[in-house]
Amino acid sequence: MLSALYSCGSAKYNYFFDTGKQLDFSHGKWILNSTQSNSRIFDTELYDTSLIVFKKILGDSLIEINDLRSTKLVAPKIKFQLSESDLKELKRDTDCDYIINIGGNAISDGLGTLSFSDQNENSSNSAAVSITIYDLNAKALISSSQVYGKTEQQDEVFPDNKQRPSINPSSHMIMLKGAKKLIGKYEKYQLGH
Repeated sequence: MLSALYSCGSAKYNYFFDTGKQLDFSHGKWILNSTQSNSRIFDTELYDTSLIVFKKILGDSLIEINDLRSTKLVAPKIKFQLSESDLKELKRDTDCDYIINIGGNAISDGLGTLSFSDQNENSSNSAAVSITIYDLNAKALISSSQVYGKTEQQDEVFPDNKQRPSINPSSHMIMLKGAKKLIGKYEKYQLGH
């Protein structure tokens, strides 16, 4: 019988709210824009994860941009950073009240998914996610937030100090979990709930 002995690595997440930590999600129609990331494979996963978690907060008030395009004349691609004229145009074209933009960045996979305790301690897997929310009626940014996730150096799990591997989350998985956690902060801090 063969038994595998390994430890599981994890990531530590840091959150930043530049503005709009507490929002009122109880009224209006909210658009979830297509996500933007540097990961072709996980961009769809980032969108799906964001949709599920924001749907818990907003319910039927959340409208997917592709569903909106089936009934309204909306530009094929909406920028992440929106100007006042962009917001005015979106309000006119969509008749919605808010737009949520989510961007992900898989920064590094320097540690890999399997590592050993004697590996370079400066190596890490890391990712970041940014969320911007705009009020289309006021034509203004009402929330800007980021999460940064990075694998932590693991302490020795086994007292005999033998070389045991550690399984680490990839930068892509850190990005997905970071998005889920950051949106969860919006749920935790929402007004009127």
